[in-house]
Amino acid sequence: MTKINKLVMHGFKSFAKRTELVFGEKFNCVVGPNGSGKSNILDALCFVLGKSSAKALRTEKASNLIYNGGKDKKPASHAEVSLYFDNTKKVFPTDEEEVKISRIVRPNGNSIYKINDETRTRFQVLELLSIANINPEGYNIILQGDITRFVSMPTEERRLLVEQISGISVYEEKKQKAINELNKVDEKLKEAGIILAERETQLKELKKERDQATKYNEMSHSIKVNKASLLHKTLKRKNQEHEELDDKNKKTKEKLDKKTDEMLAVKNKIKEGRNSIDTINKEIESRGEKEQVDIHKEVEEKLKGIGKDDAQFSTHLTLGRVKFCREKKRLSEILKNIKIEPKEFTLDGIKLFQSILTKEGPIYKEIDY
Repeated sequence: MTKINKLVMHGFKSFAKRTELVFGEKFNCVVGPNGSGKSNILDALCFVLGKSSAKALRTEKASNLIYNGGKDKKPASHAEVSLYFDNTKKVFPTDEEEVKISRIVRPNGNSIYKINDETRTRFQVLELLSIANINPEGYNIILQGDITRFVSMPTEERRLLVEQISGISVYEEKKQKAINELNKVDEKLKEAGIILAERETQLKELKKERDQATKYNEMSHSIKVNKASLLHKTLKRKNQEHEELDDKNKKTKEKLDKKTDEMLAVKNKIKEGRNSIDTINKEIESRGEKEQVDIHKEVEEKLKGIGKDDAQFSTHLTLGRVKFCREKKRLSEILKNIKIEPKEFTLDGIKLFQSILTKEGPIYKEIDY
């Protein structure tokens, strides 16, 4: 069990300046005329304890809790309320003898919570107050009209109100909150299960790809090793072939040098022969004109002799034909007398009759038949 040592207000509603209220050990009573600010003290208590509803603090919005200065005074820059709790019995889990809870509201409506002048969240403040069974929404503070409403409310609502006053509702709320959290966790577990199933499927695919990649790497390594072995064998074979070709090339070069020497010797002989031919040609040219003239003369003389013989042959042939015709005519006359058919007139017959007619033998020996 704890108690309030004092309440400090600054710039909150009608309290423009810093105002401090110290509470005694037993009952404390605040008295004053209407409009003096008695209800604002209860609003300050609800405010610092974390009451969230602005209407419960009898205002439209949180920024209206700041002192506005009225007509003649300067408005406050912010509203701050601090509540000091006695902690000599270590109700709150801290070593300090006094616990200070503060709440500050800015003109933009944002609230700042502090515990012992260290900034905290509203949730942290409520958690600390719940340890001492203090609930800003509960009935630690009974406002005007609460008693009348309590008497006239239904039995079920009255029971709930008693639970709130006794602090049982806090545990119900925590229980419900825990159930809600469990439901959220269940939903998250279901989502996680779905995601896990998808991940397992992806994991199987990745494992399959990994196995394929491993197999590919092994095959690639094997291919590289085999390629290296093949290249080594090929290089060795090529080097051997290169050596053999070098030997053949060396022998071929020797043969080529030998043939080249022979060719040079032949070329020299050809050159000598050409020189000889040139010499002979020169001699022929120098002697050719005279010999050609002699040959032409000899050819002309031969041609003249051949022409003369041809003329004599033609003359003899013509004379022989004339004589033959005359002799044929004469013999025809003779044959008429001896009654010999012309078809029997042959060369042998002519010779026979010629031998008869003359005693000198054949007279046609110069005629070519």
